Amino acid sequence: MMDASLPQIKKRGFTIVELLVVIAIIGILVALLLPAVQAAREAARRMSCANHLRQLTLAIHNYESAFKVMPPGSYHTAPHEFSWGMAAYLLPFMEEAAAFESIDFTNPHCGNHIKGIQATGQNDPSSKPIATLLCPSDPLSGLSLLSGPFGPLPLSGDCGLLHPTDYLGMAGSNDPNVTGTYSGCGGMLDGNGMMYSRSFRKFRDVLDGTSNTMLIGERAIPYDLGWGWPICGGHECEHYVSSGLGLLQGNHNPSEYFIHTQHFWSWHPGGCHISMVDGSVRFFNYSINYETFLSLSTRGGSEAIESEF
Repeated sequence: MMDASLPQIKKRGFTIVELLVVIAIIGILVALLLPAVQAAREAARRMSCANHLRQLTLAIHNYESAFKVMPPGSYHTAPHEFSWGMAAYLLPFMEEAAAFESIDFTNPHCGNHIKGIQATGQNDPSSKPIATLLCPSDPLSGLSLLSGPFGPLPLSGDCGLLHPTDYLGMAGSNDPNVTGTYSGCGGMLDGNGMMYSRSFRKFRDVLDGTSNTMLIGERAIPYDLGWGWPICGGHECEHYVSSGLGLLQGNHNPSEYFIHTQHFWSWHPGGCHISMVDGSVRFFNYSINYETFLSLSTRGGSEAIESEF
């Protein structure tokens, strides 16, 4: 039995007000910390994105070293057929030799050829993601698309199962069809840049200097995955773009769809990565001077270029 003369110890817990104050403080700390965590994650993704572009550019250099010519921006064996993309030629230099060996580049319809490979279970070059061709900052990076009449885009080209890429070649500044419609992706056979239809350029063609000439850059994947098919697809907007629209932030607004398929842009804040012919990868700000950007997109225009860009 407890002695009544002893002092009583009163137990005290948190009041509702105190608990709410603690929760509010924790919330404020989390709110302050979250942007820093997100910035750190984006910095890591951005570095990975630049490294992938650097690897892809190195693959082009290795290809040129082996064949004394660069791969084409795209290549079709017959008029009005689908095009093999630059990436298809680079597969052996991206540790994808087995997939490369399954390709018959003389096939006049690469879409039918790819579907045949997928149907027979061969080493398929198209239906699995290749990390070197993807930027982790892109929310659509790594997503697959079943093209053709049985997929979500029944009016698209029929090239089987595929993964769009974030990296396209630079065709130059002399694009005659820069519009906000499908015609803006009409293709270029005589680009003054490095990567266009049936291009096969050489280092010696770069008269403006390899450090002043663009090779490949980021173009974010469209919201419907409808362009940027790296192995087999169309040509312009699929494997390469021109510089006519300059460098500007893109978006996934359906009403501006074809505008933003025709120029370099990314999900990185403020700009995108572009590799130069010399193998360097630079981050270009959207604020770059338009004329400077055009000059950097050509291989032999003899333009005067600012020392810093």
